[in-house]
Amino acid sequence: MGSSTIFIPLIWSEGISKGKSLFLFAIGFTVLNATLEEIIWRGVMLSSLIRDTSVFYAVTVTSIGFGLLHLSIGIPLLLSLLFSFGGLFYSIVVLKTDSIYPSISFHMVMNMGMVLNGWIN
Repeated sequence: MGSSTIFIPLIWSEGISKGKSLFLFAIGFTVLNATLEEIIWRGVMLSSLIRDTSVFYAVTVTSIGFGLLHLSIGIPLLLSLLFSFGGLFYSIVVLKTDSIYPSISFHMVMNMGMVLNGWIN
């Protein structure tokens, strides 16, 4: 995946065990990716659309867009559809809590699981 390329120096550094390299990658990717995606999709896009359209429209557009983003970076269609449902979940969390921080936390947990399961490398 394109976003993981920034961590190549951590992965291929001499003197770092594979376990430590995986741990550093998992932490770095999890924190950076989840935070940036939530700021963009729920912090900026969802809140902007809600100001100008209905909540239903804003949630639908950002959830589908979130899935399409993942499709555009090479994730299979079915899995990207699941990412759209993830976007729906994160949107609901933001709306119910009136905060982006819980959605960032949930997103971090999902990313960590995907890295440790080998889905993201």
